[in-house]
Amino acid sequence: MASRQEATRTALEQRQTLTRADVTSAAIALVERDGLETLTMRRLAAELGCAPMSLYTHVRSRDDLVDAIVAQLIERLALREVPGESWQDAVRRTLRAYRELAVDVPHAFELLALAPYDAAPVAPHLANVVGSLERAGLDREQARQILGIVDGYATGFLVVWARGRVARSGASSAGESSGPGAAIAPDVAGMRDLATFDQGLEALIAGLDATLVEPATAPRHP
Repeated sequence: MASRQEATRTALEQRQTLTRADVTSAAIALVERDGLETLTMRRLAAELGCAPMSLYTHVRSRDDLVDAIVAQLIERLALREVPGESWQDAVRRTLRAYRELAVDVPHAFELLALAPYDAAPVAPHLANVVGSLERAGLDREQARQILGIVDGYATGFLVVWARGRVARSGASSAGESSGPGAAIAPDVAGMRDLATFDQGLEALIAGLDATLVEPATAPRHP
């Protein structure tokens, strides 16, 4: 009987000391160390040293946990507007923060990158980015179009880059140094490096400026 009471007391203490932020941070750390496929409530509880039911005080389900991770990753972007910046610089600032997040948490990154636009943590984040582009000089429709285009570019590029980094890390830790693609890899490695991402971003901004922005603002001639 005493051991049961002690277990109950321990579970209550765990519920009181853990926070949703603690659970989310531990989930991200678990994903980065062991991969997305290891993210289960039972595995996370073991990581935190608590009973699985203790987690449900802070997250309702695995889906709610994923939403919490996405929200925390958005916070890590730490997007801060620069007064007087151009829309081009606003795009650069936003996508470079996105790129750095892929570098910092390549396993967890795609939970944010592939989250639906209407997901609870994502929709207000995108609305804030649209607002920053409007304050940088675009009209609302231009801001929405440009964000949609650059987000599509960045998400596709960085998800593939992050998965490649994860795969290379796994192969390296397993001691693998050869395979069917090993001979050609050095020749194509630059196609998916972060310098290429930056070059593509600049080309994309220039193209958007020429096709979506300049025609709408240039004076009309008879």
